[in-house]
Amino acid sequence: MSLATWNNLPTELHLAIVRFLPQQDTRALSCTSRASYSLYLPQIFAAVTIPTRSALRSFVMHVPPRYGALIRRLTVGTKLDEGAVETGVGCTEDLASLLATCSSLSSLSLSLAGSLDASVITPVFNSLTTVQQFEIGCWGQEEAAPVSERIAVLLAASLPSLTHLTLSRITRSALHTGTCILPGVPLVLNDYDVPPHPVLGDELCIPSLLKLPNLKSLELKDVWIDCDENMNVQGRRGELEHMAISGSMYRDVELENNACLAWLRACGPSLRSFKTGVPLTESQQYNCLGTDRTAVEDEIITPPLPILTDFRVDAERVTLDDLVPMFNVLAACEIKQITIVNETMCAAQDAFTRECASDEFEEWQDGIEYFLRTRSEDWSSLKRVELDFGQGTRRVWNF
Repeated sequence: MSLATWNNLPTELHLAIVRFLPQQDTRALSCTSRASYSLYLPQIFAAVTIPTRSALRSFVMHVPPRYGALIRRLTVGTKLDEGAVETGVGCTEDLASLLATCSSLSSLSLSLAGSLDASVITPVFNSLTTVQQFEIGCWGQEEAAPVSERIAVLLAASLPSLTHLTLSRITRSALHTGTCILPGVPLVLNDYDVPPHPVLGDELCIPSLLKLPNLKSLELKDVWIDCDENMNVQGRRGELEHMAISGSMYRDVELENNACLAWLRACGPSLRSFKTGVPLTESQQYNCLGTDRTAVEDEIITPPLPILTDFRVDAERVTLDDLVPMFNVLAACEIKQITIVNETMCAAQDAFTRECASDEFEEWQDGIEYFLRTRSEDWSSLKRVELDFGQGTRRVWNF
């Protein structure tokens, strides 16, 4: 087809075709004429990725603010380019300037090389009334440039329509960990100046996210949770439906197990799906200082585990030996479907990794069949088990 013929096609047909083109092809096509550029602007700016601090500065300086209304999905990173130096304008100001123009934003992802100025960025987040999905994470090292849970919780709580939240490598605040301070675990010490939230107040700890009224999905990726083993969320909670806890490199096995079970109970009866990389076992009777928990448990009635439709296991972090003890703990959850996935194996294409995946798959398959043969009547609700280690190593059991 010639360019002249293409330009003579109806506008509706142009738009229908462009919907299926990759982003780079849409950009190339928009350069063929002034009319094409104007027509394809909504597609070009529908999903914007800004990977570095200098790219953010350039976007704010050179892209007309009116284009911000076209952005639906925005991904921003604030790492410095190699060899770059700090500029006079902080990334918080540039990020706030950009977000102030995004009146139709539905998904926002931030990968931060350091914290943000809460007093500058929070008012802008209050105006993002259309954002439903939010991901915030630390790009650098937690020890050197952490992102505090207080700023992450404040920003999430400031999004009035938020339904899906992901926290990645967010560092806990010393203001909220109490006496649970373990050697080697990074904590933020200087985040006392983060302003309070109108509803959460100064309780800007990660468990307070359970109070957000519209939140349906919460994922904690590589977030230290050991300090949450005695979590007690006061007041009215939302109705969370999906929870994912990957576990942390700073884990203490017993503490993390207790904390993960505490999270599972705290989510409440609305929870339907739970994914974990924490090998769950029967809860131990000791807190992070090694003292007896009996007195605490006498004062606080332990809520029951929720009834789950779907339980997902991260087979990269949970070993086969952990499987049966984990299922013993969760027997009361009346789980209908279990999904066990090794995402690294699924993504691998090289012959060596695929051979390793095949060997490991066989071991997991035997372990699952042993569980199915010996399971108790508590598992009468189970209808499906899926094991997935990638191409050629997938099996489904239906009942």
